[in-house]
This record gives sequence, C-alpha cells and structure tokens, in this order.
Amino acid sequence: MILHRLRFAAVALLMMAGVAHADAIDDFVSEELARQRIPGVAVGIMHRGQLVRAAGYGFANLEHRVPVHPDTLFQTGSIGKQFTATAMMLLVEDGKVRLDESIRTYLPRAPKSWQPIKIRNLLDHTSGIAWDPPVDLRKDYSDDELLEVLYKAKLDFPAGARWLYSNTGYVLLGLMIRKVGGEHYGDVLAKRVFGPLHMTTARVISDRDIVPNRAAGYEVTETSTLNHEWVSATANSTADGSLYLTVLDYAKWNAALDAGAVLKAESWAEIYQPARLNSGKSFPYGFGWTLESSQGPVRQHGGSWQGFQTFFIRYLEPKISVVVLANSSSARPEVIARGIAARFEPTLKLPPGAPIEDREPAVTERARRLIEQLMQGKPDGKEFSFMSPEDLKGYAEYYKPRLQPLGALQELRLFRRSEVGDDALYIHHARLANGLMETTLQLDGNGKVGRFALHEIGQWDEPLPPE
Repeated sequence: MILHRLRFAAVALLMMAGVAHADAIDDFVSEELARQRIPGVAVGIMHRGQLVRAAGYGFANLEHRVPVHPDTLFQTGSIGKQFTATAMMLLVEDGKVRLDESIRTYLPRAPKSWQPIKIRNLLDHTSGIAWDPPVDLRKDYSDDELLEVLYKAKLDFPAGARWLYSNTGYVLLGLMIRKVGGEHYGDVLAKRVFGPLHMTTARVISDRDIVPNRAAGYEVTETSTLNHEWVSATANSTADGSLYLTVLDYAKWNAALDAGAVLKAESWAEIYQPARLNSGKSFPYGFGWTLESSQGPVRQHGGSWQGFQTFFIRYLEPKISVVVLANSSSARPEVIARGIAARFEPTLKLPPGAPIEDREPAVTERARRLIEQLMQGKPDGKEFSFMSPEDLKGYAEYYKPRLQPLGALQELRLFRRSEVGDDALYIHHARLANGLMETTLQLDGNGKVGRFALHEIGQWDEPLPPE
C-alpha cells in the first residue's frame, strides 16, 4: 500500500493556521490516506474568503508515480451539479427559462406524463424521474438520441410528492440548456462562470484532449487496485457532474460564493431554498446543494464518478470551507473534510455517536434483514418504494462484494431516529465479524424503503452525519 506522502503548499498559511495546526492536519490526512487505501488526495482549506491551504498527498497516477499537487485535476462527480444549477439560473436571469414552468415547454417531445414536472423539480430532485438515466455508458449519442432514451425513464412518483436523488434530472437540465441557450452547458460555464472567475483549469471531462495535470481514477477494493472502467464521450460530458477542477479552482469558486458573484441575490436565494414538497414539508436540499443546520448553516455536496470521490463543504459561520478530492472509488472524502474542519476550528468537531433507546425494534429487525439479503446478493424488491429490476440488480452487485468479506452480522444498534421531509430516517451501527458499518434506512409514508445505504466506519462511536 502507498504510504508515500507529498505535500505541496500553494500559499502560506494565514492567521490561525500555524505550523502546529498544519502538522495536525497533515498527520490526519496522511493517516486517512493509509487507512482508506487512497492512492492520492488533494485538499483545499478556505477561511473568510482566503485560500489558506492547498496541498497534495500521495499519487495522482500510480503507473507513472506522479504525485498530487494543488493544481492536479480531479473529476468533480456530483459536485458538478451546483455548476449546472448556476448555468440554469443564468438562463432564468436571461428570461429564457422560468423555474415554475413545465419542462415540456422546453422539451416538447417529453412524455405527456411529465407535464406536471417543473424546472424547479429537476433542480431540487423532486421530479420523480428515476435515479440514473437508462443509457449505455459505452455508447455515444447525439443530443436528440440521448433525449429519446431519457424519455423512457420511469416516473417513481408525482412531481413534488417526495425527494429522490436523480442524476437523470440533471442530464436533462444540461440538454435543456443547449436547447434553450444554443450552447453546451460546459461552454456556458466556460464563458460565464469559469472565465470571469479565473478558474483557469476548470473544464468538461475529455479523454481525448491533452489535459495537463490530470489525475487517474481507481477502483480500489480489499484485494486489488484497478483503473476505472472506460465510458463514452457522451457519458463523460453530461451535466450531472462531468467536470474537472483543482482545489485552486474550488478556492476561486468559494470566493465567488462568499461574494454572491455570477448571479443576482434573488437567484442565489432560490438555489439555497430547501425543496418544497406537496405535503407542505421541506427537504434539506436546494439546487445542487445539501443543506445542514445542526452546526449552523452549512452547505455541502459530494461526488462519485469513474474512480473518484469528492466532497466540498461550506460552514457559513465561522466562514470555513474545505474541499477534498480523492482518486479512489471507495474513498470517504467527507470524513477527511469534516476531520480537517474540526482540526482547523475545534468547535466544528462532531460528538461521538452513541446508541439510543430503540422504540421500534421491528424497524431494526428490518434493517438486519436487508443487510443479510444484500450480503447474499438477493435484496427483496418488494421492500422498496422505487426499485426497478435493473436497479435492484445493480444494487445487489454493488453491495454483495463489499459486505461478504466483513462476515456475519453480530450486533445492530439504533443511533438516530429523525424525520426528513415526509420520511422517517434511521441510522444504525452494525458490528460484523470483520468490521463495522453504518446503515441509513429511510422509510416513506407507506412504510416502504425509500433508501437503504451502508458504508464502513472505523469505530463503533464514529460521529453521525450532521442534520
């Protein structure tokens, strides 16, 4: 395993970020690099509008032993959705798009059943359109061909009925931007966001272009490290997150967000407004941003694509932002980002997690059953609100090889029970023969599973994700 560490500071540490402070962060990131088996990581820390730290650790490319630098380009994954939302809001300001207009106004060949879906529903993931587009990731499509495939995506629920993350919705937004504005969404960003903000290396992904300082993405498992699988140029240019950025680019973007640049104040207010559900409740997600409140106002988003995992978080008070970019499919950059923030500003440290009284043992038993089904690679589709046979197959294929090496489930305890939108959310910690996991179970109003996700944790009392 790679234990080699290289740090390249782009700027001097400012104000409170002294040498000891830097060493604590260095030590923590290096420990996580080894513990999570990540080939390379880039880190950026911003405080009150200034980039106070930009550093690289490990390798951007294992085959050529190229170290990570602050100017190393990493794929954004779904962090790119905030840029797509910005591009769409530019068209709103231009008077070419209205947020509360049906998407069929701009995509008239869309299914008639999509008439109630508004632009707003695509932006805040309340459209009901299925999670991933039903496309062949190894095939190139023209825009019209891609749209025709997307129009076959199923509707899981009526627009606004609930919140369900949808990459398909953001792919549609990118195609709509070209239909309405006449340019690829990446060109809109280049001219109206990246250029004016001097984000000189931000760009759409291209395997064909010569891209200096590009990191390689890796599929990292317990037994091997492989290059990510190849996808087509079409799959690498859609608006659900197909961008390259460096931590230096993120610093300029962060400064623009602090200043309220690029868009009008009312547009930023729309972006940061929680999704409104038909029930009258809200869901803590805006346009390309997850919204938190338990540590004061916090805006964050992660990304995952082609052997990369990324995380960008903005604490509005005390005005600290952290971005972590990793070139491993199994990395947990959120853990690193929040750990860095806590070492930079101790008041941001999350408390240890602890079991709570379990007043719904039937739900815990259900979580246990779901874990065991996934371990066998046979999840029961009848448990879920929205899970097509294809989705169920991919779900099983993802979790089975990750769960089986951990061995038999020995203990499952409830650590949180809360409400989110119209759903009930349960977080459990699971002790298995060879490791620990955190599970997130989300039940809709009908008692069906809207979401069940698992990830490994390092300790039984690992802090819970903020609300």
